[in-house]
Amino acid sequence: MNLTRYEQEVVINFNADEEMATVYSANPSWLRKMDALVTEFPDTFRLIRQTEISKTYEMPKRLVRIGKPRKLSSAQRENLAKMRYAKT
Repeated sequence: MNLTRYEQEVVINFNADEEMATVYSANPSWLRKMDALVTEFPDTFRLIRQTEISKTYEMPKRLVRIGKPRKLSSAQRENLAKMRYAKT
């Protein structure tokens, strides 16, 4: 079943009382990433529910991160551009 990009959602849910967070995803990119984590770290990441179009995972909430945007200097930006063009 094909989903629209709008329907390919990711929902991360946790509360202050519990140690675990749940991650619901219908986004193919996130499904691949989470499946790889479940395979590599089965004691930490766990698949708890699956449907045709989505999966729900459980993980420690201490691994949920929110980061601030990177600020690159012009030299760093230039270096990244060189690396990007070197790959092609």
